Amino acid sequence: MKTILRPTRRLLALSAVAFALPMHAQITGFAVDFNADATTYTGNFQRWNTDPQAPVGFTWGANFGVGGGGGLQVDNTAGNNIFYGAVGSGTAATFDIAALSAGTMFSSSIDFVWADTTATALTTITFGLATSRTQTAMSSTGSFGGSIIRNGSNTVTLRMRNNNANAATLDFNQSALTAGSWYRLAFDFTKSATANEFSYTVSLLSLGANGTSTPVLFNDGTKDITLSGTISNSAIYGDADAFFGYDIRDTSTNTGITHVDNFTASVIPEPSAYALLTGGLALGMIGFRRRRAPAAA
Repeated sequence: MKTILRPTRRLLALSAVAFALPMHAQITGFAVDFNADATTYTGNFQRWNTDPQAPVGFTWGANFGVGGGGGLQVDNTAGNNIFYGAVGSGTAATFDIAALSAGTMFSSSIDFVWADTTATALTTITFGLATSRTQTAMSSTGSFGGSIIRNGSNTVTLRMRNNNANAATLDFNQSALTAGSWYRLAFDFTKSATANEFSYTVSLLSLGANGTSTPVLFNDGTKDITLSGTISNSAIYGDADAFFGYDIRDTSTNTGITHVDNFTASVIPEPSAYALLTGGLALGMIGFRRRRAPAAA
Protein backbone atom coordinates (compact mmCIF):
# COMPACT_ATOMS: atom_id res chain seq x y z
CA MET A 1 0.00 0.00 0.00
CA LYS A 2 1.27 3.44 -0.79
CA THR A 3 0.45 6.75 0.82
CA ILE A 4 -1.35 9.32 -1.30
CA LEU A 5 -0.41 12.88 -0.36
CA ARG A 6 -2.54 15.61 -1.91
CA PRO A 7 -2.19 18.61 0.46
CA THR A 8 -1.28 21.07 -2.29
CA ARG A 9 -4.37 20.27 -4.29
CA ARG A 10 -6.58 20.46 -1.22
CA LEU A 11 -5.12 23.86 -0.25
CA LEU A 12 -5.93 25.12 -3.72
CA ALA A 13 -9.64 24.28 -3.42
CA LEU A 14 -11.39 27.58 -4.03
CA SER A 15 -14.93 28.52 -3.11
CA ALA A 16 -15.20 32.07 -4.43
CA VAL A 17 -17.58 32.87 -7.26
CA ALA A 18 -15.53 33.95 -10.25
CA PHE A 19 -18.27 35.60 -12.27
CA ALA A 20 -21.98 35.28 -12.77
CA LEU A 21 -24.08 34.40 -15.76
CA PRO A 22 -27.82 35.06 -16.03
CA MET A 23 -28.78 31.54 -14.91
CA HIS A 24 -25.63 29.96 -13.47
CA ALA A 25 -22.94 31.08 -11.05
CA GLN A 26 -19.43 30.28 -12.27
CA ILE A 27 -17.19 28.85 -9.57
CA THR A 28 -13.67 27.44 -9.41
CA GLY A 29 -14.34 24.97 -6.61
CA PHE A 30 -16.00 24.11 -3.33
CA ALA A 31 -15.35 22.08 -0.19
CA VAL A 32 -18.24 21.19 2.12
CA ASP A 33 -17.47 19.31 5.34
CA PHE A 34 -21.00 19.48 6.89
CA ASN A 35 -19.55 20.29 10.31
CA ALA A 36 -21.61 23.39 11.08
CA ASP A 37 -25.27 22.33 10.93
CA ALA A 38 -27.94 20.90 8.63
CA THR A 39 -27.84 23.96 6.36
CA THR A 40 -24.38 22.95 5.14
CA TYR A 41 -26.30 20.36 3.14
CA THR A 42 -29.78 21.83 2.67
CA GLY A 43 -28.38 25.26 1.82
CA ASN A 44 -25.60 24.24 -0.56
CA PHE A 45 -27.16 21.51 -2.71
CA GLN A 46 -30.14 21.31 -5.03
CA ARG A 47 -32.30 18.41 -6.10
CA TRP A 48 -32.20 17.33 -9.73
CA ASN A 49 -35.39 19.16 -10.63
CA THR A 50 -36.07 22.87 -10.80
CA ASP A 51 -34.87 25.09 -7.95
CA PRO A 52 -36.01 25.83 -5.22
CA GLN A 53 -36.51 22.09 -4.64
CA ALA A 54 -34.48 21.09 -1.59
CA PRO A 55 -32.28 17.99 -1.85
CA VAL A 56 -33.74 14.67 -0.67
CA GLY A 57 -32.43 11.29 0.36
CA PHE A 58 -29.85 12.39 2.92
CA THR A 59 -30.17 13.28 6.61
CA TRP A 60 -27.67 15.58 8.31
CA GLY A 61 -26.34 14.53 11.70
CA ALA A 62 -23.85 16.14 14.08
CA ASN A 63 -21.94 12.83 14.43
CA PHE A 64 -22.51 11.26 10.99
CA GLY A 65 -19.18 12.37 9.50
CA VAL A 66 -15.49 11.61 9.75
CA GLY A 67 -14.03 11.78 13.23
CA GLY A 68 -17.51 11.90 14.73
CA GLY A 69 -18.23 15.31 13.22
CA GLY A 70 -21.05 16.50 11.01
CA GLY A 71 -21.97 14.40 8.00
CA LEU A 72 -24.81 12.89 5.99
CA GLN A 73 -26.67 9.63 6.42
CA VAL A 74 -27.64 8.06 3.09
CA ASP A 75 -31.39 7.42 3.02
CA ASN A 76 -31.64 7.56 -0.76
CA THR A 77 -32.72 4.38 -2.57
CA ALA A 78 -33.37 5.72 -6.08
CA GLY A 79 -31.91 8.13 -8.61
CA ASN A 80 -32.26 11.55 -7.02
CA ASN A 81 -29.21 13.36 -8.35
CA ILE A 82 -28.06 16.35 -6.31
CA PHE A 83 -26.04 19.32 -7.58
CA TYR A 84 -23.90 21.95 -5.92
CA GLY A 85 -25.60 25.35 -5.67
CA ALA A 86 -27.57 27.35 -3.12
CA VAL A 87 -31.15 26.11 -2.72
CA GLY A 88 -33.75 28.84 -3.26
CA SER A 89 -31.38 31.13 -5.13
CA GLY A 90 -32.60 30.16 -8.58
CA THR A 91 -28.94 29.80 -9.50
CA ALA A 92 -26.96 26.61 -9.97
CA ALA A 93 -23.18 26.68 -9.50
CA THR A 94 -21.31 25.52 -12.60
CA PHE A 95 -17.77 25.10 -13.89
CA ASP A 96 -16.49 26.64 -17.13
CA ILE A 97 -14.69 23.62 -18.57
CA ALA A 98 -14.55 25.18 -22.03
CA ALA A 99 -12.33 27.98 -20.73
CA LEU A 100 -9.81 25.70 -19.01
CA SER A 101 -6.44 25.62 -20.71
CA ALA A 102 -4.72 22.38 -21.67
CA GLY A 103 -2.94 20.85 -18.68
CA THR A 104 -5.43 22.16 -16.15
CA MET A 105 -6.44 19.53 -13.60
CA PHE A 106 -9.84 19.17 -11.95
CA SER A 107 -9.76 17.31 -8.63
CA SER A 108 -12.73 16.00 -6.65
CA SER A 109 -13.49 13.53 -3.88
CA ILE A 110 -16.10 12.26 -1.45
CA ASP A 111 -15.63 10.32 1.81
CA PHE A 112 -17.99 7.47 2.69
CA VAL A 113 -18.65 4.54 5.04
CA TRP A 114 -19.00 1.00 3.68
CA ALA A 115 -21.22 -0.63 6.29
CA ASP A 116 -21.58 -4.31 5.37
CA THR A 117 -19.11 -6.49 3.46
CA THR A 118 -21.49 -9.47 3.21
CA ALA A 119 -24.62 -7.83 1.78
CA THR A 120 -25.25 -7.73 -1.96
CA ALA A 121 -27.95 -5.05 -2.41
CA LEU A 122 -27.29 -2.16 -4.79
CA THR A 123 -25.21 0.66 -3.36
CA THR A 124 -23.32 3.22 -5.39
CA ILE A 125 -21.65 6.61 -5.70
CA THR A 126 -21.29 8.31 -9.06
CA PHE A 127 -20.05 11.90 -9.14
CA GLY A 128 -18.67 14.25 -11.73
CA LEU A 129 -19.78 16.70 -14.42
CA ALA A 130 -22.94 16.84 -16.51
CA THR A 131 -24.25 19.18 -19.19
CA SER A 132 -27.75 19.20 -17.68
CA ARG A 133 -29.33 19.05 -14.26
CA THR A 134 -31.71 16.11 -14.50
CA GLN A 135 -32.60 13.06 -12.43
CA THR A 136 -30.42 10.81 -14.59
CA ALA A 137 -27.71 13.36 -15.41
CA MET A 138 -24.82 11.38 -13.94
CA SER A 139 -25.60 8.30 -16.05
CA SER A 140 -26.63 9.90 -19.33
CA THR A 141 -25.04 11.30 -22.48
CA GLY A 142 -23.22 14.53 -21.72
CA SER A 143 -21.64 13.45 -18.45
CA PHE A 144 -18.57 11.79 -16.99
CA GLY A 145 -17.33 10.92 -13.55
CA GLY A 146 -15.89 8.48 -11.05
CA SER A 147 -18.01 5.70 -9.58
CA ILE A 148 -18.05 2.75 -7.22
CA ILE A 149 -20.85 0.19 -7.16
CA ARG A 150 -21.99 -3.11 -5.67
CA ASN A 151 -24.99 -4.63 -7.39
CA GLY A 152 -26.28 -8.10 -6.61
CA SER A 153 -23.05 -9.86 -5.65
CA ASN A 154 -20.00 -9.63 -3.41
CA THR A 155 -18.11 -7.90 -6.20
CA VAL A 156 -17.40 -4.19 -5.93
CA THR A 157 -16.59 -2.32 -9.12
CA LEU A 158 -14.56 0.86 -9.44
CA ARG A 159 -15.62 2.63 -12.64
CA MET A 160 -14.83 5.52 -14.92
CA ARG A 161 -18.18 6.56 -16.37
CA ASN A 162 -18.27 8.37 -19.71
CA ASN A 163 -21.66 9.38 -21.12
CA ASN A 164 -23.97 6.43 -20.37
CA ALA A 165 -21.32 3.69 -20.36
CA ASN A 166 -18.31 2.42 -18.46
CA ALA A 167 -15.07 3.64 -20.01
CA ALA A 168 -13.05 1.43 -17.63
CA THR A 169 -13.78 -0.88 -14.68
CA LEU A 170 -11.86 -2.70 -11.96
CA ASP A 171 -13.49 -5.43 -9.84
CA PHE A 172 -12.56 -6.66 -6.38
CA ASN A 173 -14.25 -8.67 -3.64
CA GLN A 174 -15.82 -6.54 -0.93
CA SER A 175 -14.43 -8.89 1.72
CA ALA A 176 -11.21 -6.90 1.33
CA LEU A 177 -13.00 -3.87 2.78
CA THR A 178 -13.51 -3.33 6.51
CA ALA A 179 -17.15 -3.03 7.51
CA GLY A 180 -17.92 0.33 9.11
CA SER A 181 -14.69 2.00 8.03
CA TRP A 182 -14.26 5.17 6.00
CA TYR A 183 -13.03 5.33 2.41
CA ARG A 184 -12.52 8.09 -0.15
CA LEU A 185 -13.53 7.98 -3.79
CA ALA A 186 -11.28 10.38 -5.69
CA PHE A 187 -11.86 11.47 -9.29
CA ASP A 188 -9.33 13.69 -11.07
CA PHE A 189 -9.12 14.66 -14.71
CA THR A 190 -6.87 16.86 -16.83
CA LYS A 191 -7.93 18.68 -19.97
CA SER A 192 -5.84 17.69 -22.98
CA ALA A 193 -4.58 19.87 -25.81
CA THR A 194 -6.22 17.30 -28.09
CA ALA A 195 -9.78 18.40 -28.83
CA ASN A 196 -12.46 16.68 -26.70
CA GLU A 197 -9.91 14.56 -24.79
CA PHE A 198 -9.29 14.23 -21.06
CA SER A 199 -6.92 12.08 -19.04
CA TYR A 200 -8.37 10.76 -15.79
CA THR A 201 -7.69 8.88 -12.57
CA VAL A 202 -10.32 7.25 -10.35
CA SER A 203 -9.08 5.81 -7.05
CA LEU A 204 -10.33 4.25 -3.85
CA LEU A 205 -8.44 5.33 -0.73
CA SER A 206 -8.67 4.03 2.82
CA LEU A 207 -9.22 6.55 5.64
CA GLY A 208 -9.35 4.20 8.63
CA ALA A 209 -12.02 3.42 11.21
CA ASN A 210 -13.03 7.01 11.94
CA GLY A 211 -12.05 8.64 8.65
CA THR A 212 -9.16 10.68 10.00
CA SER A 213 -6.20 8.48 9.07
CA THR A 214 -3.74 9.54 6.38
CA PRO A 215 -5.32 8.49 3.06
CA VAL A 216 -3.67 5.45 1.47
CA LEU A 217 -4.46 3.91 -1.87
CA PHE A 218 -6.59 0.85 -1.18
CA ASN A 219 -5.18 -2.54 -2.15
CA ASP A 220 -7.35 -5.68 -2.10
CA GLY A 221 -4.36 -7.94 -1.43
CA THR A 222 -3.43 -8.39 -5.08
CA LYS A 223 -3.79 -4.98 -6.73
CA ASP A 224 -4.19 -1.26 -6.10
CA ILE A 225 -7.78 -0.12 -6.65
CA THR A 226 -7.25 2.69 -9.14
CA LEU A 227 -7.98 3.37 -12.80
CA SER A 228 -6.37 5.79 -15.24
CA GLY A 229 -6.58 6.46 -18.94
CA THR A 230 -8.03 8.85 -21.50
CA ILE A 231 -11.57 9.48 -22.70
CA SER A 232 -13.23 11.61 -25.36
CA ASN A 233 -16.22 13.73 -24.36
CA SER A 234 -17.01 16.66 -26.63
CA ALA A 235 -20.04 17.78 -24.60
CA ILE A 236 -18.04 18.41 -21.42
CA TYR A 237 -14.90 19.62 -23.23
CA GLY A 238 -16.80 22.57 -24.70
CA ASP A 239 -19.24 23.20 -21.84
CA ALA A 240 -19.04 26.66 -20.27
CA ASP A 241 -21.67 25.73 -17.66
CA ALA A 242 -20.97 22.19 -16.49
CA PHE A 243 -22.95 21.04 -13.45
CA PHE A 244 -21.22 19.08 -10.70
CA GLY A 245 -23.53 16.36 -9.42
CA TYR A 246 -23.81 13.23 -7.29
CA ASP A 247 -25.84 10.03 -7.47
CA ILE A 248 -25.50 8.26 -4.11
CA ARG A 249 -27.69 5.32 -3.11
CA ASP A 250 -28.06 2.60 -0.49
CA THR A 251 -31.07 0.53 -1.52
CA SER A 252 -31.08 -1.67 1.56
CA THR A 253 -30.90 0.09 4.93
CA ASN A 254 -27.42 0.12 6.51
CA THR A 255 -25.87 -2.48 4.21
CA GLY A 256 -23.89 -0.37 1.78
CA ILE A 257 -22.73 3.23 1.56
CA THR A 258 -24.46 4.52 4.66
CA HIS A 259 -22.72 7.84 5.43
CA VAL A 260 -20.92 10.46 3.34
CA ASP A 261 -18.84 13.51 4.15
CA ASN A 262 -16.39 16.06 2.72
CA PHE A 263 -17.60 16.85 -0.80
CA THR A 264 -14.80 18.60 -2.69
CA ALA A 265 -14.21 19.82 -6.23
CA SER A 266 -11.55 22.23 -7.42
CA VAL A 267 -9.81 23.47 -10.54
CA ILE A 268 -6.02 23.13 -10.27
CA PRO A 269 -4.10 25.49 -12.61
CA GLU A 270 -1.83 23.87 -15.15
CA PRO A 271 1.82 23.93 -13.97
CA SER A 272 3.01 27.03 -15.85
CA ALA A 273 -0.01 29.05 -14.76
CA TYR A 274 0.43 27.91 -11.16
CA ALA A 275 4.11 28.90 -11.27
CA LEU A 276 3.16 32.37 -12.48
CA LEU A 277 0.51 32.64 -9.78
CA THR A 278 2.76 31.59 -6.92
CA GLY A 279 5.71 33.55 -8.32
CA GLY A 280 3.58 36.67 -8.51
CA LEU A 281 2.41 36.19 -4.95
CA ALA A 282 5.99 35.71 -3.77
CA LEU A 283 7.18 38.86 -5.54
CA GLY A 284 4.24 40.74 -4.10
CA MET A 285 5.17 39.66 -0.59
CA ILE A 286 8.82 40.68 -1.14
CA GLY A 287 7.72 44.09 -2.36
CA PHE A 288 5.37 44.44 0.58
CA ARG A 289 8.10 43.60 3.06
CA ARG A 290 10.54 46.00 1.42
CA ARG A 291 8.02 48.83 1.56
CA ARG A 292 7.34 48.05 5.19
CA ALA A 293 11.02 47.91 6.19
CA PRO A 294 11.62 51.69 6.71
CA ALA A 295 8.59 52.02 8.93
CA ALA A 296 9.64 49.04 11.02
CA ALA A 297 13.09 50.59 11.56
